[in-house]
Amino acid sequence: MSHRSKWLRDVTSGVRSLDHREIATAAFYAYDGLFLSLTSRHPLGTNVFEREWNVLVVLDACRTDALRAVAPEYAFLDNVGEIWSVGSTSGEWYAKTFVDDYHDLLAETALISANPYAESVLVNGNRPPSHPHPFNFADWGTVADSDLAYLELTRHHDRPFADGSTVALHSSTVQDPSYVTDRAIVAGRKGFERVVVHYFQPHRPFIHNLIRNNTPMTAVEDRPYDAGRAGEATIDEIWPLYLDNLRLVLDSVEDLLENIDGAVALTADHGELFGELGQYGHFQSIPHPKLKKVPWVKTTGTDTRTRQPDPDFSIRKMDDVEKQLADLGYR
Repeated sequence: MSHRSKWLRDVTSGVRSLDHREIATAAFYAYDGLFLSLTSRHPLGTNVFEREWNVLVVLDACRTDALRAVAPEYAFLDNVGEIWSVGSTSGEWYAKTFVDDYHDLLAETALISANPYAESVLVNGNRPPSHPHPFNFADWGTVADSDLAYLELTRHHDRPFADGSTVALHSSTVQDPSYVTDRAIVAGRKGFERVVVHYFQPHRPFIHNLIRNNTPMTAVEDRPYDAGRAGEATIDEIWPLYLDNLRLVLDSVEDLLENIDGAVALTADHGELFGELGQYGHFQSIPHPKLKKVPWVKTTGTDTRTRQPDPDFSIRKMDDVEKQLADLGYR
């Protein structure tokens, strides 16, 4: 069944049953298809490849106000600016960032990514939207993984906490940021012109207690936004967990800056909602400032070789990437 046929079936079902939620979902999907049709051609925001940097650190789902809240704790965060991201979800960001307009730059770029959308978009060739829609005239110029100088998908590596099934009920993998840092250090020492390091934090699940204290995650740490929507946790309870998850990755970024050379920029693929629009998390094609305005920090890295990670890695059998995206609440 085509996307259009399924959308028509769903909206017809919603109208017949007077299911307002189903009707609202179908209306959003129609808007989403139109929005992506327009912005695939004319993205709204700044492509990071328009800026000058040797190393780009991407923090997943990092709000600017959150980074500013913890900035006094980190010397390298002395001036937290902002840019408008090209996407409000990771899939949208990958599809609009890694585009043929920057083909020559991408051919000199290594990407180390903990985000499953790197595989879904760049390797598998999936483009948003993935849900039913009545029309989609998007014209994507997204490149393939073969257009990059190098790509590592850390979710495929045999690494600490590779299997999160015993510590996080709904997350098939747990990405320890220190491991992603090690892989970025290895890539940085190979002499690529540019290195993009996409960490998974502060994106849920909130793993700081697991990594720091080796304690199994609570239900709120595992699915914080579901808990918020269900009234099982308040924003005042969830926000500190989010900040701790941010500190976890920033501690690792601090290590990276001591083990990689060059001009470093720190940003995010998108932000996060904490009650704005009555929502938690992030959603495709929503140009809300808390989703689309992301941090931009300029600093410098100097390789003092305080860390000597193993240059090799081993691959383990992984769940299908679309299953992991579903585990993370994207399907």
